[in-house]
Amino acid sequence: MPLPPSLAVKLLEKLLRHDLSEEVLGDLEEKFYATADKRSARRAKLNYWYQVVNYLRPFAIRKSRLKNSNNKAMLQHYIKISWRSISRHKVFSSIKIGGFAVGIAACLLIALFIRHELSYDSFYKNQDSIYRLTNQWSEGGEVGRWTNLQGPLKTVIEENVPEVKHVARTVQWSWGNAGSNLVRTADSQFNIDEEGFIYADPELLRILEVDMVFGSKERALDEPNSLVISRTMADKYFPNENPVGKQLVLNDDPETTYTVGGVMKDFPANSHLQANFILTLFGRKAGPGTSGWCCTNYVFYTSLNAGSSKLAVEQKLLDVRNTYVMDQLKTAGKTGLEEMEKHHGYYLQPVADVYLNTAEVSDDIAHGNYDLVWIFGIIAGIILLLACVNFVNLSTARSVQRAKEVGLRKVVGSVRSNLIAQYLSESVVFCTLAILAALIVATLALPFFNTLAGKSLSMPWLSWWFLPSLAAVALIVGLLSGLYPALYLSKFSPVAVLRGTMTTGEKGSFMRSGMVVFQFAVTVVLIIGAIVTQQQFRLIMNKSLGYNKDQVINIQGLNTLDSAKKASLKQELINLPEVKSATLSDFMPVAGSAIHNRTYWLAEERLIDDGFEAARWTVDEDYIATFGMTLVEGEFFSGIASDQKNIIVNESMAKQLGMESPVGAELIDMFDQKYKVIGVVKDFYFESVLGTVDPLAMVYGAGNGVLSVSVQPSEMNGTLQALNTVWEGFAPNQSFRYVFLDQRFEQMYDSLTRARTLFMIFALLSIVIACLGLFALSAFMAERRSKEVSIRKILGASVSGLFTLLALDFMKLVITAVLLAIPIGWLLMDEFLGDVKNRVDLSWYLFAGAGFTAIIIALATISFEALRAALVNPVEKLRSE
Repeated sequence: MPLPPSLAVKLLEKLLRHDLSEEVLGDLEEKFYATADKRSARRAKLNYWYQVVNYLRPFAIRKSRLKNSNNKAMLQHYIKISWRSISRHKVFSSIKIGGFAVGIAACLLIALFIRHELSYDSFYKNQDSIYRLTNQWSEGGEVGRWTNLQGPLKTVIEENVPEVKHVARTVQWSWGNAGSNLVRTADSQFNIDEEGFIYADPELLRILEVDMVFGSKERALDEPNSLVISRTMADKYFPNENPVGKQLVLNDDPETTYTVGGVMKDFPANSHLQANFILTLFGRKAGPGTSGWCCTNYVFYTSLNAGSSKLAVEQKLLDVRNTYVMDQLKTAGKTGLEEMEKHHGYYLQPVADVYLNTAEVSDDIAHGNYDLVWIFGIIAGIILLLACVNFVNLSTARSVQRAKEVGLRKVVGSVRSNLIAQYLSESVVFCTLAILAALIVATLALPFFNTLAGKSLSMPWLSWWFLPSLAAVALIVGLLSGLYPALYLSKFSPVAVLRGTMTTGEKGSFMRSGMVVFQFAVTVVLIIGAIVTQQQFRLIMNKSLGYNKDQVINIQGLNTLDSAKKASLKQELINLPEVKSATLSDFMPVAGSAIHNRTYWLAEERLIDDGFEAARWTVDEDYIATFGMTLVEGEFFSGIASDQKNIIVNESMAKQLGMESPVGAELIDMFDQKYKVIGVVKDFYFESVLGTVDPLAMVYGAGNGVLSVSVQPSEMNGTLQALNTVWEGFAPNQSFRYVFLDQRFEQMYDSLTRARTLFMIFALLSIVIACLGLFALSAFMAERRSKEVSIRKILGASVSGLFTLLALDFMKLVITAVLLAIPIGWLLMDEFLGDVKNRVDLSWYLFAGAGFTAIIIALATISFEALRAALVNPVEKLRSE
């Protein structure tokens, strides 16, 4: 026999009025059994629940259950009281809401930044099967990884590792037509410089799930000299038409045109790979020595078949290397294969990890900083915590003024729970208003923040989670930050309050003081961070680089000129009175310039030693003079034919050779080309100043990419006009493009510049919030000691003496905060600078300066309340005594 649903029965027993309960339950039971007999037990239970819901109406529910039916009215009352409190104390409320708003706005901006950084490459449908293939070298417990692989490895993987669905090679650095090019359509004569060219195999479009606007990703790159362009470039060069099949000319070379095989959607901003033009590698004949097993010129992307194990594929790749690749490397003349067999392997890096680079893979693309994401997150939490602490201090600072309100409410019947509810509601109202103000502040500050962070962030107004998240933050933060003030204010004894004998207690005083110490300790740490990053930036900018970066102009866009025209252009520029020297090269002493590496040996050690790797630059005879470098030994190139067999090394490479004086030594490179060392150039920084100077070899030749011109320190506009006039005579169909070398140098340290500025901004925000908290405590202390101050003033105390009396307590707290913050700041900054080669000394004066700054700021903050308390007329405070 089926029974009525027990949960429904219990629900009615709990909620129904006693005079209805027995009758209703009986009627429903009869209907239940009747329905079960006629229909089914399931139908009877559903009908029973329907009847239960039908009975749950206000007239049938017990009165005891309706005693809270006025909750809505009470909530409205609490909100009204909160609004009256805000309106009555406009200045105080503005400070309270403003401090909260500043903290929340900062957290909101940081949250947008962190969300963007963590979202990189997270949009692929098959994200878990897309990897970047890298080398891995494990030795002595340390692991090193890098991307560059040999071109023929693609075929080996396709034939021997069935778990790999697709594999594609890419070239993402300056090689051939990768990097930047001058572009025009076949029917145009004017060339436009464009960035974002890469080479790739056709499979890349399938691996990275590239969305096509025109053309098919399966066939877009399947013909030699074909390319895929982004939608932005399609709209620029072929507006309002389908460009598939149209021709583009690169570097004004009409003999080799490129056919548009497809148009892809622009790569998302949160993709680690950015490209406007993808040139096919299909059918391309690479230059000498670039496509065999000797050279590592390609970055590989792979996608695995569903269900394939990453670790199993890595092991199979290692097996293929042992059984096939090692023989190919031996045939290509690669040395050190025994060590390679012991320590080398392959690592599949998930595509979502490429941008933040948690696996620390060495490559040539721009990365985010995982540590910076964590630092930003911690700073956001600290700023929000400071804002909450400030809110608590401001709330308790008014406890004396609100004590009589609490006492009277309790006398007329308010219980503590109602008072707590009122103050929590008031806190939520304050927090809601602060969030609305924070949204306005964050929206206005977002363009500046984007410039600072180098991002294009936007407020996600249309995202379903955005506004509900803010509402949840208003509720949670409002409740948490208002909990202590609510408990503190609601516990006042009405008798003590109305008699005037209420004391705030040592416990409350200790907590408020602890909050101020915490706020100022954090502030001092951030001030230390701002000072250290500023000093590090100044050290780098003023560091002796070993070359002259000032008054050097890099003229770009030489791709359309042949060798003879480049030489003529250089000579005409040298003839200008404004020009001191000029050099043709692809290589400049700044990061981001083209750098080619080769392995070198002393000639007699070619077959018995592993050799070492060094950067290889092709330079002309005017290179060293143009950049103001120093030749410490031997001679530089003189521009004669025999220089083709000569080489210049830097001091680091001389040390690598193990020779005090390498002039006259014979070297041989990985392609068995022999050179004679004719000179040693003084070490100069051609990568970051934060690191060491790597070995460098200079060989003689004319570069193709950049013409660098050292000019007189005269009026720069006139100099640029003279250069432009000469340029127009050689390339009338393209604009004169240039950049100053010192600007390129500064771009190398954008991340440090941003870190410096962000530390300053966060330090300023923490100072503002901490000062508001200190202001709150000073107002509280001044109010609590007002009668004491009045009595002292009547007895003859001076204003300066009273000011010192009131200020001394605060200064003790600030000095305590400084003493706590200095060792913490030192440890954090030492960790932040890490193993930087040229790092600022963490001298005592940096920390003393931060502490002194905090003390001055604190003293200025408390002066207002301290002076006002010292200057008040004692009669006003004692007339009721």
